[in-house]
Amino acid sequence: MSEWTLKRLLGALGAVAAVWLLVFFVSRRSDGDEAQVTGPIATFFEGADSSTLTAVRFRRSFGTLELRNVGGVWEAGGFKSDSGSISRFFQTLRDTEVTGVAATNPANHARMGLDPDTAASLELEQNGTTRRILVGLDGPRTGTFYARMPDEDVVYLVDSGLRSYVFRQLDDWRNRRMLAIDTSRVRRITVERDGQSATLVRTDSVWTFADGGPANARPVQNILNELGGGLVAARFVSDADSIGRLPPGGTTVAYAETGEQLAAVTVGSGTGDRWATAAGDSVRYRLPPFRVDLIVPRVETLRP
Repeated sequence: MSEWTLKRLLGALGAVAAVWLLVFFVSRRSDGDEAQVTGPIATFFEGADSSTLTAVRFRRSFGTLELRNVGGVWEAGGFKSDSGSISRFFQTLRDTEVTGVAATNPANHARMGLDPDTAASLELEQNGTTRRILVGLDGPRTGTFYARMPDEDVVYLVDSGLRSYVFRQLDDWRNRRMLAIDTSRVRRITVERDGQSATLVRTDSVWTFADGGPANARPVQNILNELGGGLVAARFVSDADSIGRLPPGGTTVAYAETGEQLAAVTVGSGTGDRWATAAGDSVRYRLPPFRVDLIVPRVETLRP
């Protein structure tokens, strides 16, 4: 390689390096600008914790959903909430950061999903006051979205997975675990399904039928697993759901040694998904066929 060629190559590399440095410093300067977010948006998410907020409301085009702190326990739409969903939501809320200004011209509101007539909103209720933010479309990077204060034209870029929570349906927030009892206390189980019935009793660690005949250990253990916390519904049965009008198809009841009823689960009839209820709970749950067979098995499967 000649000296002239080498000099030209080094010159080209130098030009590339200069362009890269220019882009790098402009990017760094932009990051610095993002850190200068001020005004109500800068403090909107501060102090947003499950122990300090009294309510959270998501207003969407298809309806409003409220999470409310009732005596230290969060409810979703007036129903028992799923504690895992609540915990993850508040963790996401704490991790949310407003990273910079995305637009200042109100002409951009519609294309960013922040038109005041159609935008979703998030409301945080704390100490008797409510603060509100409009939630727009997803941002240019994964895990970001556009947002603005209702009385401001400035659009901000928010780094957070919060947007997906804003658009969740009520069922996604509700507690689907039907019951959870201490199965070590269970000494007798009655099963009724499809017109047949059986009574199972526990002697030491062995389950038998009431007449002393041996019981199939696997389906009995399945019942205990469901009673102990495994009975999780697929969804809920609404008033308009046709399966809710079907008659009962089976029941499993668990008793303690004293005869105290510890749990009772009733399922509807049918061949597909069925409605299900637990004693002491007015909610109608939806169970898939396989889970129906676990909690209210066919009587013939209980025999070896």
